[in-house]
Amino acid sequence: MKNKGRIRISRFLADCGAGSRRKCGEMVKEGRVSVNNTVIRDLSFSVDENDTVKLDGKKAEPDEKLVLALNKPPGYLSTARDDFERRTVMGLAGNTGKRLYPAGRLDLDSRGLIILSNDGDLVYRITHPRFNIPKTYEVVLDRRLSDEGYRSIDQGVLIDGKVFKPDRMYRNKKSADGFPLTVRIHQGRKRIIRRAFQKIGYNVVDLKRTMIGNYRLGRLPEGQYRVLDKEGVDRLMMKK
Repeated sequence: MKNKGRIRISRFLADCGAGSRRKCGEMVKEGRVSVNNTVIRDLSFSVDENDTVKLDGKKAEPDEKLVLALNKPPGYLSTARDDFERRTVMGLAGNTGKRLYPAGRLDLDSRGLIILSNDGDLVYRITHPRFNIPKTYEVVLDRRLSDEGYRSIDQGVLIDGKVFKPDRMYRNKKSADGFPLTVRIHQGRKRIIRRAFQKIGYNVVDLKRTMIGNYRLGRLPEGQYRVLDKEGVDRLMMKK
């Protein structure tokens, strides 16, 4: 075990590429994890480099970290696997030799930047609301957004009893008719941007994520990915 000091069992498993912290926590509670041949169900349990951790009877060891920035095309599921054998983003990553997981999701019809990694801690930080990592999108509507509609979104729309309010929204100056819009949010609720515009009478016809944190998708072609170095990973975690 290459980790220094004691860390929570779910984080250690995530560092081994077993899944997100939440998924690893479920594995612990299901009794699938043992430490030094003793089954552990306590999520507060911590391990260090002297412990032997097993998942489903197989030794778990931290994996070399790999972080990919992928330009997801429409028509691909943002999941590690699908029971109905539909296309997923994992098929676009090829055979990396690592057990990768998506950091958050883009719905089936959306496209753009998604992160794939075996670094459970990074996936957790990108996806968990407590870290407030912003995501930036280009949004094309079925017609020009009126000034009234703009104010409605900018001031906040009630969705399922909670107010959705972008951190920032502006019309793309390159487009004379007022779209696409650039929308920056830190909320991660399912299809929240599409649902917010639908609430005020508009349909989103194209949704593209262009940034996570301060990391930009740039000119990466659809369906392709790039490997992130430390600078790229650091940009993912930036909030401005």
